Amino acid sequence: MMKKIFSVWVSACVICLLLAVMTVSANVAEVSAQEAEAEKEEVLSDSSEAGGVSVKTSADKRNYKEGDVAKLTVSVTNNNEYAMSNVKVDYLLPAGYSVTSGKLNQEVGSLAAGETKEFQVSATVAANPSGEVVMSSYFSPVVIALIVIVAIAVILLVVFLVKKGASGKEMAKKGASVFLIFAFLGSALSSAAAPAAEVQAETDSVTGGAVDTKETAGAVKNEDYQRVSVHDPSIVKDPESGMYYVFGSHRAFAKSKDLLYWERFSNNVCTDYNELFAEPWAHAKAATPNGNLNGFMWAPDVIWNDTMKKWCMYMSIDGDNWCSSICLLTADKIEGPYEYKGIVVYSGFNNPKTPPDLEKTDLYKVLDKDEDLSRYANTSDCCINAIDPSVKYDENGDLWMSYGSWSAGIFMLKLDKNTGLRDYDMKYETKRDVSDAYLGYKIAGGYYNSGEASYLMKAGDYWYLFMSYAGLNAVEGYQMRIYRSKNITGPYVDQNGESPICKRAQDMKKTNLGVKIFGSYQMSGLDKVQVAQGHNSAIVDDDGKIYLVYHTRFQSNDGKNQMHQVRVHQMFINEDGWLIAAPYEYSGETLPESAYSADEVSGEYDFIYHEPTASYNVITNKQYGIIGGEEETTKEIELQKDVAVSHRVSSIKFKVSYSHKGSAKVTVKPDGTVSGDYSGTWKFTKGANVEMVLDGVTYKGVFLKQQDESADRKMRMTFSLLGNNVTVWGVASDGDTAAAGSDAGNSGQ
Repeated sequence: MMKKIFSVWVSACVICLLLAVMTVSANVAEVSAQEAEAEKEEVLSDSSEAGGVSVKTSADKRNYKEGDVAKLTVSVTNNNEYAMSNVKVDYLLPAGYSVTSGKLNQEVGSLAAGETKEFQVSATVAANPSGEVVMSSYFSPVVIALIVIVAIAVILLVVFLVKKGASGKEMAKKGASVFLIFAFLGSALSSAAAPAAEVQAETDSVTGGAVDTKETAGAVKNEDYQRVSVHDPSIVKDPESGMYYVFGSHRAFAKSKDLLYWERFSNNVCTDYNELFAEPWAHAKAATPNGNLNGFMWAPDVIWNDTMKKWCMYMSIDGDNWCSSICLLTADKIEGPYEYKGIVVYSGFNNPKTPPDLEKTDLYKVLDKDEDLSRYANTSDCCINAIDPSVKYDENGDLWMSYGSWSAGIFMLKLDKNTGLRDYDMKYETKRDVSDAYLGYKIAGGYYNSGEASYLMKAGDYWYLFMSYAGLNAVEGYQMRIYRSKNITGPYVDQNGESPICKRAQDMKKTNLGVKIFGSYQMSGLDKVQVAQGHNSAIVDDDGKIYLVYHTRFQSNDGKNQMHQVRVHQMFINEDGWLIAAPYEYSGETLPESAYSADEVSGEYDFIYHEPTASYNVITNKQYGIIGGEEETTKEIELQKDVAVSHRVSSIKFKVSYSHKGSAKVTVKPDGTVSGDYSGTWKFTKGANVEMVLDGVTYKGVFLKQQDESADRKMRMTFSLLGNNVTVWGVASDGDTAAAGSDAGNSGQ
């Protein structure tokens, strides 16, 4: 009986063995095919990027035998719009490798914008005894033959024992040995079953110098501040509580008592939006079949309507093919709950893809049914997107709303202050680039140029129109610009007298149109390079202080980091009546009533020139507020390329370094002169106002002592100036650690 059972057991083992051998053979055939294909493709590359410089490494084969010659290539590309200097590549080869051609240390003087250069080394490879085994490449036909031979020997042993009439105890003992042999084979075979691609994926690694550090979305605390992420923040102050509120896209709302410490809050708009926005979503949904209302509520603006005695929230409900609208909700308290009241304005008429049902809009309440609507299909003329509202009262108590985005530009409508909706008694002439009978007055944009997030603010003698140009991320150069007018309806102009209304297609971020408030910048006292600032709002506070509120992003290794946070900067009106922003975020500081002394403002400054036409740019080796620092900066990118040598992983390392120019420097001297990268003169004019003449251009603005944004919160003297339509900043290169109760106003009181 025992012999019979053992015979069955042996037969089962033989079958399992044969199946395993077939599996290994098939796997080896598949791996061989993959390797052959990889050989044809020649390169297996890894890549990394830092500061706009991308690096790719490659080897000419996946697997090598010891003594083979490997061809190792490093490709370096400068994706920036400026040159990099001192570009170097170092090959760090493992022990036992020897160079057959090329150099381990290679360098070039500079790498021009957009340029790519390759560096190559050929080296004889050596096995790494401690490297991880790449099992899939280990199973050659020879190894498989050995496994088969061992298996046959085991079977013959079992048959021999059976014929010899071994006892049950002996059979069990020998059977245990056979079981251990099969267990070993099974373990080896299961390891061999792992495809080479999977092992390669586990062993290949890329490490980058200047690693991204992303903060968690939401509040980020330190001693005096609490951060909050609100995209497209629109600010308003509740006069009863004294609280500041920002309302943003994606139903992100926050409040603060001092513009420093922000807290999130929610209301029924956040939870009951499907019910509240059913009507405007029906208009958008027809053109957005795959859309979900959850992601199409954009950029609300909130204002107190003194006639209605209600808080009025104007919300954009966006849809594809310009089928959008702006609707009104009202509440007794600023935090809600809000009640839906109706639609103020529609867009998307006569769009060529999915035209809406015009009978369900108010178009024919404004226009005759026989009117030619072809202009609403023209993105140079009147095809706009009804989003991004900004609602303000003028000096006469009339209520106006600017709105629109890209396409045909920004328009303005008069609202009925009794209802908060459109004033249907107000009529507009249809005249290209001036006004439209349905859309209202045209104040900016056209020809499908970038331009969105219009925001209106009255300060001093002027109405200021804020605009955001370019795509909304760091790579595309998002930025804010300002125009002004004596009247809320325009015409608006910049410091050079140029209108924001476009007459042709152009890349707005590369024009001189508008006063660029500031661009992407780095300077002393700033821990992170801040980029892609935009979609701002602004407020004149009860004490006359002016605040700019916007969302900023932060430079990442590839320039695509999308994390954003709200920032607040104090603004000032210079002697020419133009707005300028303080370099550092608001920390409670106040402009002195009288001028600082000459000794207080003298010293060396980082000089940030906010070149209107540049984003991530350096021209003639001068830092234009993009990636600069106190000194010339050198960065490194380290990569690791893993290959298999004699069936074990061997790691080859590469180090790429490059330099870029630091910030420009100027020295302000007590005798009224300025020297350094820019030279000229300076003088106080009235109170804290200052005038500088630098390289023949007259700039006007203010000196202001501020806390910087470093962990130490040092005090630094700064200046903000505007001249020839260009903003310039200076921040003292050295700062003193801020003391409690200093004039920076740490507490924001």
